[in-house]
Amino acid sequence: MNWVKVLLVLSVLFFGCADIATTNKILELGFREANPFMQAVQTWFGVWWLIPKLGATLVVMALLWHSKNVYNIALVAAFLSTPVINNLLLIAGAN
Repeated sequence: MNWVKVLLVLSVLFFGCADIATTNKILELGFREANPFMQAVQTWFGVWWLIPKLGATLVVMALLWHSKNVYNIALVAAFLSTPVINNLLLIAGAN
């Protein structure tokens, strides 16, 4: 088993959960969701918007698990870290 692949796929789950937590904090601070699709999901599902978000994260994890290219998995994981970093910057700037 490739431990790097396992770590990268688990990091996708971490970034998905971190995105939910930081987005909730941003919404508490009075900001709004910047992604129009996620904004619509939040409108449709209300406080349960995290269910489709986590579902999408699990789908991405499953797709990445079937990938044989660790570099592509790392690229996706890095890409998924950017909303979390952006959210943390917004939170820091609001305080």
